[in-house]
Amino acid sequence: MEKSEEKKLIERLKSGDKDAFNEFYNLFFDKVYRYAYKRVKNREQAEDITSETFLRVIKGLKNFETRMNGGLDIWMYTIERNLIRDFFRKNMGVEILPFEEKWNLLLQPPIDDPYITIERNEIDRIVKESMNELNERYKTVLKCRFYKGMSIKEVASNLGISEANVKVLQFRALKKLKDLIKEKMGNE
Repeated sequence: MEKSEEKKLIERLKSGDKDAFNEFYNLFFDKVYRYAYKRVKNREQAEDITSETFLRVIKGLKNFETRMNGGLDIWMYTIERNLIRDFFRKNMGVEILPFEEKWNLLLQPPIDDPYITIERNEIDRIVKESMNELNERYKTVLKCRFYKGMSIKEVASNLGISEANVKVLQFRALKKLKDLIKEKMGNE
């Protein structure tokens, strides 16, 4: 969805437009439900998580502003991941969280250690600076693939290039980004 279309949809949702809600719901329901079901492996729980995700998005829309690195979809999927994480914590305990969730807990401990926070902020700054130094084509491919979570096929369609070309651009962009980050980390 284009940023301008997304902004219009958000404004319509904020104003209480029922057609906008139907459009929004139809746009995201399948992806949200499938992800929840894949994670919790239970239809009723996946439905509950999906419903709660939509409810929280609608309730939080008045405070939502489109961010540079992601829009409504990114925000919505973040809410959903948090709900799934809460589901596992509440029902099964941290010990049996899926690997991805355990990894996130290690990277973002519940009690913020100031040294970890400073280090994480420094890494974020270096990655953002390095991303800004990439040429536009590389930036676009990386943002589509990793910030927006688009498939190779979706990126190819969006940019009007072949899937093979997207793969080459992604490989080169990641290599260039890695080199820039290494250089900055060495100089810090």
